[in-house]
Parts: sequence; C-alpha cells; structure tokens
Amino acid sequence: MRKIATNWILEYSERMNLISEAPAAYNVWSAISMIGACLKNHVWVDRGTYKIFPNQYIVLIGPPGVGKGSAMHPAHEFSKKHTPALANYMNDRLTAPKILDKLANGPVVAQLVNGAMTMKADSSAVLYSTELAAFLGGSDWMIPFLCAAWDQGEYDYETKNSGNSIVKNMCISLMAGCVPDFIRNLNKTGKPETAISGGFTARAIFVFASDKSKSIVWPQGFASTPEGKQLHADLVHDLEQIVTLKGEYKWEPRAKFMFENFYRKVIIEDDDTDVIRNFKARQNIHVLKVAMCLSAASRDDLILDEYSVSTAIKLVQSVFDTLNITFRGVGESSLAEAMNRIMTYMERKGVCSRQSLVRDNYRHVTTDDLDRIIITLKQMGFIMEVKVGTQLGYQVISRSVK
Repeated sequence: MRKIATNWILEYSERMNLISEAPAAYNVWSAISMIGACLKNHVWVDRGTYKIFPNQYIVLIGPPGVGKGSAMHPAHEFSKKHTPALANYMNDRLTAPKILDKLANGPVVAQLVNGAMTMKADSSAVLYSTELAAFLGGSDWMIPFLCAAWDQGEYDYETKNSGNSIVKNMCISLMAGCVPDFIRNLNKTGKPETAISGGFTARAIFVFASDKSKSIVWPQGFASTPEGKQLHADLVHDLEQIVTLKGEYKWEPRAKFMFENFYRKVIIEDDDTDVIRNFKARQNIHVLKVAMCLSAASRDDLILDEYSVSTAIKLVQSVFDTLNITFRGVGESSLAEAMNRIMTYMERKGVCSRQSLVRDNYRHVTTDDLDRIIITLKQMGFIMEVKVGTQLGYQVISRSVK
C-alpha cells in the first residue's frame, strides 16, 4: 500500500524545491534518474523487435556552484543508503574495462525474490559522477561503451588474462554533472569516438540551468521538520514498493493516442543542427523511459496513463528546447566559442552597451572578432542596435536562435 497520495517524483522534488538552492529541473531529473536506476530492466515497454527499459543517462549542465551535486546526492541517497542498497553504484574513478569486469563478476544488490527482499547477483549499475569530464576521461573508449550500453543488454569484451567475457542482462544508468564548456568541447578532443555525431549526446538527457533557483543562507536538511521527517519515511516506504515492480507496461487508450500524436510530430528538418537531429531520432525513446518512471512513481499496475505520458513529453520537450543553448559553442568556426560567450553575456544582460561588452569580454574576444560576431548576431535576428544612454548598445530580441 502506497503512502504517497500523488507521485513520488512530484512529492520529492516539491520538498527539495523548498529547502535547496538547486534549480527545480535538477531536482526533478535527479529523482527520475534514481527511480529509473532502481527499476533497472525489470520493467519495459515492448516495441516489437526490441524492448525499452527505464535506465537513462542524465547529465546536469551548469556553471560551478549552480547546484548539480546538491540535486544529485539527496535523490540518489534514497537508493544508496537503503539497507541493503537498491542499486549498484560505480564512481568516476573506474575505467570501462573495470566496469565490465565488476558487472561480469556479478555485483550483489537487493532484489525481490519470491516476495522477500534478498541479496542477489545483478548486472545493472549506476555510473555516478559529479564531474562528467573525469568520468569520460577514465578510458579511451568510455563513450563508445556508453553508447552501446544504453540499449544493449549483452556485452562481449576481451579481458587481459581470461580471453573474452560476456556480460548478460546488463542495464546501465548514468547520473552526472558537467560544466557547459566541457560538453561543448566534446567534438574538439581529436577523438572521432567522442564526436557529438557519434551518438552519446543523443542518448543523454542534458538538463541545462545557468543560475541557482534561490539563495538560502541557512539551508536545512530534508527531514529537518516533523513534516519533512514523515515525508522522508513515506518516500522510503514507497520506494521499497517501486523496486518490486516487474513486467511489461501496458497502455491506457488516451495515453496511447497521445503518444501516437507526439511520435508523428517529431520531424527532422533540413536546418536542424547535428545535436537536434540526433536527439529527435531518439526523442520518443526518452519519452517512454521517463513515462515508465513517472508511472512507477504513482501506481503499481504497470499502466502508462495520460498523466505519465503527457508529463514525460513536457519534460523531454523542456530538455529539447535548451539543447541549442547547451551546445551553442559547438561548431567548426573558430568563432563558435567566442560567439557563445557573447550570446550568453547578452542574454544575461538583456540590454548592454558596446562599451560594457568590450570591457567585460576583452580577455576572451578581440574587438575585430567582436565586430564580426555582432554583425552575425544581427543578421540572425538575435539582437538589434539600441541607444544605452548616449552610447551604442544592443538588445536581445530572440533567444530561440540555433
């Protein structure tokens, strides 16, 4: 019997939004990540020739101090600190071969067997890192491994001493944090396997935020009040039921109709950037993964209802809407990074004088390059010239440019 009347993810994130400076979207996606990691490959949506599981790669993108760790840690502590642990966590100091070795040797985690919680070998894992750069740097082939592991249940690899080894029933989740500059430079490492077109960015949910949600001088813990303590206990209780779910999800008729409409509206356009094009190709899969988590967070009958599907579509769309901001500095042009810096500065200011633009960015952009960038931004319809006092200035008129 559930104790949370509405939805685990909703109740958790609303509580965190009261006590945390982390952006609200970070709290929601951290909770979704934790639920998906605990569900593993025990539940699925059948897609004819393949199955979709709720495991996800979720990366919180933002500048240092914006709240990536303070969103990740409280959500995943529900599964990490549960006795026994509800998921198998691996940190960012592991290489891809070491991850496979640990999976092949059967990590032992809590699972429901014949109605009782017991410890059992499992080939699922949560790759957990507050610094994605450190994690991806652990192996030359970490990104190719992640691309394969996202939807591949079996992995054949060669060990140093024992020949080939096979990991079966593999289910990998990723929860990570990252600064924008690193993710924008994935294409510039000189390694073709790290290119955006290689598929990693299409498989990940990048949750972008530029600022904290609020400023809290004296933060309090989740269970710092009697109400918070009771909510924490109720969340633990319901999570213990969520991890017992097993089987195939079925469709509520209205939810099925809603997904069909969404699926048909996702069209790849000729002028889409590589990031947008690749994400659209898997957008429907992201929606199904999130919908499974939302359904599990509120009901036990493995039904994809109207609420879970519509909310999943909105959440994934919100990620889609910020992709061009997240990856705006990506490109072959030598001015790509400088242009992103100037666009970000202008967005933050809204209206700025040319003098302030030069003064605050001269260490990063020459005046000649700045002139070229401004001409480009005007032609793109991103800014227009205005008077700021007696000086020439610029006003942002569109934040939707690619």
